[in-house]
Amino acid sequence: MLFHGYYQISQSPPIVSTWDDAALRHLAAMPKKEPVYCLVHLPWHYAVWNRMLRKKLLFGWLRLKGIKPLLITNSPEEDLYRRRCGIDGFRCISYVYTDEKKYSTGDGIVKKYDAVYAAQLRNFKRIGLAAGLESLYVLTYTPGRSDNDLPAFCPAVRHASYNRQWLNHEEKLRIYHQSRVGLCLSAEEGPMLASLEYQLAGLPVVSTRSRGGRDTWYHPESCLIVEATPAAVKAGVRQIISRSPDPGQIRQRVVEKLAQDRQHYAEQITAYVRKDCGFSIDPDLLYQQLFINPGANFILPAPIRTSLSPFA
Repeated sequence: MLFHGYYQISQSPPIVSTWDDAALRHLAAMPKKEPVYCLVHLPWHYAVWNRMLRKKLLFGWLRLKGIKPLLITNSPEEDLYRRRCGIDGFRCISYVYTDEKKYSTGDGIVKKYDAVYAAQLRNFKRIGLAAGLESLYVLTYTPGRSDNDLPAFCPAVRHASYNRQWLNHEEKLRIYHQSRVGLCLSAEEGPMLASLEYQLAGLPVVSTRSRGGRDTWYHPESCLIVEATPAAVKAGVRQIISRSPDPGQIRQRVVEKLAQDRQHYAEQITAYVRKDCGFSIDPDLLYQQLFINPGANFILPAPIRTSLSPFA
C-alpha cells in the first residue's frame, strides 16, 4: 500500500482507501455531492486503548465532513479493540495492495549475505539485534535524509554492508536476491512491508515476537520467531538457512494468502455498502479492478504531493 494519497475503489458510490492523515484531511475538505466511504488502514499497532479511542474521535469528525469511515485492522487484537470501541470496520492486512508481480525469486543469483534487514535508522527497529551476524546487509533509509550513516547510528553493526543513498525498487530487489534470510526485529510497528517483500522474493524470515500484524504472513516451514537477543537472532538465521526452504514455495504461499485476503476485502466492502445504502457491487469485478494493477487506482493530490520531502 502506497504511503501518501489514497486509492480510488469506486466512483459510484464514492469509495476510497488510505492510511495517510494528510489524505484524510484532503478528503474531509473536498466538496461532496454525496457521502464518501473511506476505508482507513492502520500503519501502526493500534491494540492500545488510547490509540483506538483517538481513532474513534477522528471518525466522529470525519462523519461531520461527509465521510463514512471504516477501520481496517491488521491483527485479531486490533480488531477486538475496534469492536469494543464500537467502530465500524473489519480485519484485513493493509498490504493487499502490494503488487506481487514486481517481485521475483531471483533464481540463479549468487548469495552474498546471510541476512538482509530492511529497516529505517530508528530505535524501534532494534538493528543492534543483528550484531552477531557477520554477513549482513542493512537496507536502510531515514525519512527526510539522503545520506545514511549506519555505523554512526548503530556501532554494533558497523561491519555490515549498507546503502548510504536511497535505493529504487530494482536495486532493493537485487539485495533481496543476494541474501539468504530476511530479518524482522522490531517489537512493535505496523504490518511491516518488508516482511511481505522478503517472502515475495523467496526469502525465509527470522523475526522476534511483535505487535502490529506482520506475523499474519508467517508460515512455520519458512519463518522462525526467536528471542530478542543477538545470539538468538544469529542462531535463528543459521537454523532457517540449514532448512533450505524452497524460494518458489515461500513466494507461492504468500501469493495465495494475498488472493484470499483480497477476496475477503472485496466481499467486506460490497457487503457493507449494500447494507448501508442498498447499492450492489459485484465483489469479483471489484477484485479485478483493484488488484490486477493496484497502483493504477492510486491518487496523490497535488496539495499533498507538493508538501512531501523527496525522501518521504
